[in-house]
Amino acid sequence: MSPIPSVISFLLVGLTITAMLYYLLSLWAAVRFFRQPDGSTNSALQPVTIMVPLCGADLGAYESYATLCRLDYPDYQIVFGVSDSRDSSLPIINRLIAEFPGRDIALVVRPDLIGQNLKISNLHNMLARVKHDLIVIIDSDVRVREDLLRKIIPMLTEERVGLVTCLYRALKAPTLPAVVEAIGITSELQPNVLVARTLEGMRFALGAVMATTRRTLNAVGGFPALADYLADDYILGNLVWKSGYEVRLSKTVVETTPGHFSFRAMMKHQIRLARGIRACRPWSYLGLVVTHGTALASLNILINQGSWSSLRLLVLAVSIRMATAWQIGVRRLEDRILRRYIWFLPIRDLLGFATWCSALLVRRVEWRGKRFRIGKEGKIVRVE
Repeated sequence: MSPIPSVISFLLVGLTITAMLYYLLSLWAAVRFFRQPDGSTNSALQPVTIMVPLCGADLGAYESYATLCRLDYPDYQIVFGVSDSRDSSLPIINRLIAEFPGRDIALVVRPDLIGQNLKISNLHNMLARVKHDLIVIIDSDVRVREDLLRKIIPMLTEERVGLVTCLYRALKAPTLPAVVEAIGITSELQPNVLVARTLEGMRFALGAVMATTRRTLNAVGGFPALADYLADDYILGNLVWKSGYEVRLSKTVVETTPGHFSFRAMMKHQIRLARGIRACRPWSYLGLVVTHGTALASLNILINQGSWSSLRLLVLAVSIRMATAWQIGVRRLEDRILRRYIWFLPIRDLLGFATWCSALLVRRVEWRGKRFRIGKEGKIVRVE
């Protein structure tokens, strides 16, 4: 082998070994997280407002929204918001209001914009109808268990806690691209969250569920401070952390409902998420190369023309990868989709590596049918 391929092979072997160590680190972080208590002894159940920004009806929308109406909690309000009076979710919300007459539900329809991020503009418009100081922002495709508020609100009412967020898994995967999306959530994204929490603490939030207070929100500049960012959930958590508050990760796991993705739509979504991470944490994003052991070992096989040593390295890397994914995703996060499709994980890993590489190159993303250019510090600008 000539000197250049030898150097590349040596680098790939080193990165693959590092990736295997990273997988073991993620397993240790997960075991450590789920074994410790939530850390809250506060039993106060103060009134809460749940905010759900909408943009079109997601798959199984009524069932998702109905779980919010069945929460086991003494006093809470739900505020839904849309920016378009023709939004397809409006008939569903009207049905919900009719079928849950005893539940305090408000609907806001306002097109006002405060920035490029339409979701944040929607939340800002909804804020005028919020009754309570404790606020829980929930994505429109999320389904929750009836004890969600009883689990997270006592944590939020501790003195130095400014935000509580939750891990999540996919509820169903109706298409093969949705399977790819679903198993990536619990085999890659959530383990990365747990490793980040272990190494540096929670300096960000996950958008599925974000519980905070009006006081904390005002302290970080309110929704206008997030209005031009792509990764608004990361930015909100980071601003809360920078303000001296603690961001707490709850052991409560919620579920998302991926739609009927085409492969193209799934890849666009994955690249948008990856590009958001890169915009917020550029150096950390480069470091995520060590989470792609399957792809690194596969490249090493190509460089070494299928040598036995390179094949053994791939088998070892994939074995450790699948074992740790099973322990975290199936055992701890109870992901039924990953349990069923664990055999598909190596292929998903190769697609994940392609996504990681793509996010290094692209500067434009598509979001809810609109195209944006990503500028400095992760701010977005609408493009035609």
